[in-house]
Amino acid sequence: LLPFLSHSSSLAAEVTAGGDADWVKLIAAAKKEGKVSVFLYQRENIEAAVKAFEKKYPEIQVVTASTPAAETGPRLMAERRAGKFLWDVCLCGPTTPFGVLYPAKALDPIKPALLLPEVVDQTKWWEGKHHYMDAEGSFIFVFLGSVDMPNVYYNKNIVEPKEFKSYWDLIQSKWRSKIIALDPRQPGRQRVGARLLYNIPELGEKFLTRLFTEMDVTLSREDRQALDWLALGKYALCLFCGNADAAKTQGLPVEEFDVYRWRETPAIYSGSNGTLALMNQAPHPNAARVFINWLLSREGQASFQKIMNSPDLVVESMRIDIPKDPVPAPQRRVAGTKYIILDTPERSNQEPVSKLLKEIIKR
Repeated sequence: LLPFLSHSSSLAAEVTAGGDADWVKLIAAAKKEGKVSVFLYQRENIEAAVKAFEKKYPEIQVVTASTPAAETGPRLMAERRAGKFLWDVCLCGPTTPFGVLYPAKALDPIKPALLLPEVVDQTKWWEGKHHYMDAEGSFIFVFLGSVDMPNVYYNKNIVEPKEFKSYWDLIQSKWRSKIIALDPRQPGRQRVGARLLYNIPELGEKFLTRLFTEMDVTLSREDRQALDWLALGKYALCLFCGNADAAKTQGLPVEEFDVYRWRETPAIYSGSNGTLALMNQAPHPNAARVFINWLLSREGQASFQKIMNSPDLVVESMRIDIPKDPVPAPQRRVAGTKYIILDTPERSNQEPVSKLLKEIIKR
């Protein structure tokens, strides 16, 4: 057997057949390291979801840290420039791994780290394959694939929901000056929402252009402000808003359209925590490999999916051999249905969307 070397850059040279002896040796080396450092995009129950690993391997402590979305890439790269290689794994959504870490060659290939036969077996995954965001198909593993569409909320005292069967129904003269949207040029749900709209074939550049040039849309950078104005009736519709359930529990006249039943082709998206990247020069390379295999295992994905689902967040694993009970039935993937997979190298590119938004939003 080959020795386990001190850095994750040695992964490609190690035995990757998933043999029992290799796995036992890897676990022993990981326990000796005693911890795995996971950088997160902070959302909902993500810390509890990754710390569930400690129940399986109590000798390996999970250390986590996070920043707001816009600060993740700059922080990680500043640390590395200062010679501080603090993190083993990044669960940072799509933007930082794809737009920052991968171009900076800060990642090791994750494919050689996949050892467990049930993880390597691609028949256990959606469409019978592993999904990667990077063009090489080796560095940024997409393990969540939730049905996702940009949300639209409405004021129940103003809007009759039966009038809406498509995003194009927003482009009606009666709604001019009555729409508020979170600014899609800002990081977070709104920027992803704009990228979704751009890549849905029935919408695309034409829809975004008409929405932001014809409809006198008011832009907000504050989720709470946008929802308050919607509830007060200052606006009838809110695009990219969040946390409608909190507003409804307060008795406010706010509701969310069932956009999944609209005419447009639905998208599959990894969300804020659905990609997995292995940092190079990782401080705990063996523990990182054990963590990666646990997370992508049937047990790990079932646990992650169960813990992460909440009234405000829906996530669905790309594994197809685990229970889907935690995922609301209307939002589960359905075999045989046509979807737009957002996490491809082409559709993950934010540049054409940002360029368009700069041209059509003048304030």
